[in-house]
Amino acid sequence: MTDKAKILAQLAQLVAADNRREALAERLVEACRLILDVDGAAITIENTTLQRITLCATNDVAARLEDLQEILGEGPSHDAFTTGEPVVATLDASQPRWPEFGAAVRRAVGSVTVHAMPMRPGGQVIGVLCLLQQPAVEAPELLDGAQFLSDAVGAALLSEPPRDEGVTDTGPWSTRAEIHQATGMVIAQLGLQPGDALAILRAHAFADDTTLSEIAHQVVLRRLDFGNESSES
Repeated sequence: MTDKAKILAQLAQLVAADNRREALAERLVEACRLILDVDGAAITIENTTLQRITLCATNDVAARLEDLQEILGEGPSHDAFTTGEPVVATLDASQPRWPEFGAAVRRAVGSVTVHAMPMRPGGQVIGVLCLLQQPAVEAPELLDGAQFLSDAVGAALLSEPPRDEGVTDTGPWSTRAEIHQATGMVIAQLGLQPGDALAILRAHAFADDTTLSEIAHQVVLRRLDFGNESSES
């Protein structure tokens, strides 16, 4: 049985003791990783909309998995957000649920077990806490307390700046701002709708085996111009 009081006490203590990270989301996700004893974790919000953003990730593997889900539009975090239910899966050669995503994950990071927990404070899903175990667990079970912790983190993040406010010069908000800027530039270059322009950026990121933020950065710097055949693309 989940000891909710103990989990909340651990969460508060770890967040308070973390002096290395300024952003609340970064302290929360690291606390979740420690409490649940997993190898990596990430927090995403608005997972199925154009405003999707990875607020933070504890390591490169967690960050890469979330980026692949954004690029491909499928994966455990996507499904957890859509259904409002936890999604637990081992991503290896036998995983047929997300064929493109599963294959991309195996190429990028190898076999990994994912626990995607919807953050649903008050019953409304606002994002996903994704937990990683590597090497993968053969018969993964739901981590005790993971859903309660995910909901608690979601409630804590409701005090964070909304997606259209509080944009700063560093961190995930500026990354999303650059993606928005790049999307606008692709709209101007190709005359596309916003959703189609973002899809072009995602496709380019997947083809180049890089991140969406890196492709956006190249567009903003005008090193990549989809309307100019002579560009560096």
